[in-house]
Amino acid sequence: MRDLSSAGDALRSSDGAARFTSMSEPVTDGTAVSENDFDFGSDADPDGAAVARAFAELDQLTLQAERATTRRKRMEEELQKAKDAERELLERRIPELLAQMRLDKCTTASGIEVSVKREIRASLPGMERVDDRTRAFAWLIDGGNGGVIKNTVRVDLDRGHDARATELVADLRARGFEPQQFKDVNHQTLSALVRELVAAGKIIPRDILNVFDQKTTKLSRKDNS
Repeated sequence: MRDLSSAGDALRSSDGAARFTSMSEPVTDGTAVSENDFDFGSDADPDGAAVARAFAELDQLTLQAERATTRRKRMEEELQKAKDAERELLERRIPELLAQMRLDKCTTASGIEVSVKREIRASLPGMERVDDRTRAFAWLIDGGNGGVIKNTVRVDLDRGHDARATELVADLRARGFEPQQFKDVNHQTLSALVRELVAAGKIIPRDILNVFDQKTTKLSRKDNS
């Protein structure tokens, strides 16, 4: 591989004039015809001046890229700070102040309509928390909410046994197969159930469920028209 930073002599015509070649446009005289100074063909050497220009351009482009990266990182940091400040105001300070005022919504002197809504989301523990998942399923069943549990039964079959996939689990076990059973609850379904239970005054076992429960603020401008 040629070292373009110390390129040798350019390809020259019979009269000694330096010229560039293009694999798609072979040179037939001493005139440079290539539109691309760097299309040197398979056995030609690049022109030193062209290489110098390329390295100068590369230097400028890398400097621009470096400055762009620095600017992007700085803007990302500022964006994160803005998000943190917004979250602090909307999710903590405003809801806490309205709670002290015993209000759920109001309109400020600046014409901003403020309302606070309780947001509850829930999900099962991760797969690594086997005991907690088992207890969560038991809690759902004991409370009469086992219908939200989604069961997936899987058994690995050899090729040519597609018809056997439709057989019952008990039948599979009786035939010497060991099915794998996986239980899960859709997080949206579980969230809706938890919201319903909370509204009914039921106690939610937060030690075995992932529950996100907090008040969030919605702001809108009052229409003065």
